[in-house]
Amino acid sequence: MHWKIKASLQKVLHFTKIGDQLNHIPATLRKAYHKNVCLYQFYECIRKFEASEIQFNANRETSVLEIGTGYSFIAPVVLFLLGFDKIVTVDISKDVSIKTFQKQVQYLNDETLLQLLAEKGKRSLSDIQQKLVEIESFQTLEKVTEYCHITYIPKYTLQAIEKVDTAFDYICSQVVFEHIPPEFLEKLFSKMKHWLTEDGCAVHTINFIDHFANPGFFQDTNISEFNFLKYSDKTWNFWAGNDIAYTNRLSYLYYLELCEVNNLHIVDFIGENYRVHHPLLAEEIHEDVIKKYKQLANVAAICKYQRGTLIFKKIKKPKLAL
Repeated sequence: MHWKIKASLQKVLHFTKIGDQLNHIPATLRKAYHKNVCLYQFYECIRKFEASEIQFNANRETSVLEIGTGYSFIAPVVLFLLGFDKIVTVDISKDVSIKTFQKQVQYLNDETLLQLLAEKGKRSLSDIQQKLVEIESFQTLEKVTEYCHITYIPKYTLQAIEKVDTAFDYICSQVVFEHIPPEFLEKLFSKMKHWLTEDGCAVHTINFIDHFANPGFFQDTNISEFNFLKYSDKTWNFWAGNDIAYTNRLSYLYYLELCEVNNLHIVDFIGENYRVHHPLLAEEIHEDVIKKYKQLANVAAICKYQRGTLIFKKIKKPKLAL
């Protein structure tokens, strides 16, 4: 499907109360959707947790903030089963339901997955198995959140997060930041600098490509995965400037700049190209895109990666000698 047709449909859905839910329906029609979502959330959760190198502290509670709950509650539950004592998960809308959760959580009950949780986290295999049985029995989302020590904040604000907690050992997100406007990203990175504990770590996986080129029923196979970089802000806002289709069109370079501005220590950035790579030439990238960066020595580098995982910590203050 031509990307402008999909964009037009999403613009129409934007004006309905359940537009985002209707937009999500085609994805749920895929074979084994709930199993695939569960396994994707599980393995990405484990991968990012390993990258954080977080060590559980037996002498105090360990807390985590997940930015972008989405339509699945698997990641917060996996974080609980790993051993986090307090989990806060936030999103811009309330898209999680107990029915969806029940369809997905059953796939966690797999020997390979449970063994991996026991190996990577602080709980024993028997403890994890027992807790999962309890979780699967719950009939309301409130029971799940209460049992797993999860605070779910839909339609969140930074202030709403701080009312719950202001110190997190681990902050994570999965392909969420590309949907956040630059102005809010600046505030969020500034907050994360203060929220991270001294030994805390943030791990964020970010997708840098044009979502109209994403695989699926509505995919436009005739455009580059960086097609959206060709257009001015005005033109792109006309087609995709709504809460369903919005992406900020920012590359990994922008997030590295945010870390530098906020004096955050970049532990690692893992860039990847997970599909056929069709980068744009420097002259194809619109000036409105280029001017979003403070310094850009190589314009074509904007298209270097399709996705990446950014790992950072706060810079520790040196201890004064006595």
